[in-house]
Amino acid sequence: MTEKERQESVWIAGLIRKYRDSSISAEEMQRLDEWKESKVENRVLFEQLLDDEALGDALLEMEGADTAFHIQRIFERAGLGLPLIEAPAERHFIGGRVVQWLAAAALIAAIAGTVWFFTGAPGKHLENSPVAAADTIQPGSDKAVLTLSDGSQVVLDNTLQDVIEEQGNINIFSKDGRLVYDASRLLPGNKESITTMNTITTPRGGQYQVVLPDGTAVWLNAASSLSFPTAFTGEERKVTITGEAYFEVARDVSKPFRVAVIQRYAAANEGMEIRVLGTHFNVNAYPDEDAVKTTLVEGSVMVSKAGSRMNIMPGEQASIAVHGNVFEKSRPDMEEVLAWKNGRFKFNNTDVVSMMRQIARWYDVVIKTEGDLSAIRFSGGISRKDNIEKLLEILESEGRLRFTRQGRTIIVQPNR
Repeated sequence: MTEKERQESVWIAGLIRKYRDSSISAEEMQRLDEWKESKVENRVLFEQLLDDEALGDALLEMEGADTAFHIQRIFERAGLGLPLIEAPAERHFIGGRVVQWLAAAALIAAIAGTVWFFTGAPGKHLENSPVAAADTIQPGSDKAVLTLSDGSQVVLDNTLQDVIEEQGNINIFSKDGRLVYDASRLLPGNKESITTMNTITTPRGGQYQVVLPDGTAVWLNAASSLSFPTAFTGEERKVTITGEAYFEVARDVSKPFRVAVIQRYAAANEGMEIRVLGTHFNVNAYPDEDAVKTTLVEGSVMVSKAGSRMNIMPGEQASIAVHGNVFEKSRPDMEEVLAWKNGRFKFNNTDVVSMMRQIARWYDVVIKTEGDLSAIRFSGGISRKDNIEKLLEILESEGRLRFTRQGRTIIVQPNR
């Protein structure tokens, strides 16, 4: 990119800044429209810069980070030399996050003279990157397996759009990544289907939503399962989970809702339980994590295990170690906890190994780590809809990690 092209890109960034602030003049708007229409790539870039989440993704949410370092690293990778851009003293709030907007926009626009940041610099296309291979690894999608009470199984995906089963007075529908149990025909006091149990299981690289017969909505993350009766006709509503799930429990004071959490190494009578009436909460109980974490969004819950109990309030998290019997309470980053449900990865000073566990589940890949990664942590976010190559390229741009891909195996090493 020539100096003239760089200056023009920075000028375009300024116009985009004015457009966002609604301070752009008619003449400037005309020049911006001409730039947008001159290339398809320019329009794509423009739309990316208007999307607060996409902007945060592209910049790894540079709040609290060394902005100059990020700018220098990306310019070096693009072969552009050091940027002639100074970050302004003023800051703007974007999506609740503080971002040095002008430096950020100028950065992206400057390197986007060839749209490098989003499509790859000339001679440096993704196909030639060490993290790439012949086949692109796509992100996970809506898919699961429903196991009925007789042991038969139904494969659930976005192609299934109809009634898939009738059990007693319960109709089971699947549509648009959501399984719905319709109990409208079940009369009060009817005991039919009380012992009929179903299980929905998501594979690695899958997710699914379930609406239970009482109206409770459950989101299942990858490599998770939920077992439940087809009708809640007893004195309580009890389900069992593995992996990670988000619950929006329908309120019913006459029937408390109970979630049994299957844990590694826990005896049958020593598992963890969550008791609620009507509330919204997230449970992370993956077997490869060190602790089970229950995070409350709305309402109140009580968690218990082997005689230990704890009540938590909205915004609080109760965690218990895999081998432990004592709960610890904290106030986590709620955006980070719920990011998976909202279609994003969000990291907040997260260690590399924990990050890679999330990535491995969603993309159904094998992650191998080499070297000492203990001191490397990340803060930032990216859409879970992006392929893994884009995600790894963004992480690599920090300059602290190196990825090598061998089929569906990703090798992670410190960049020394």
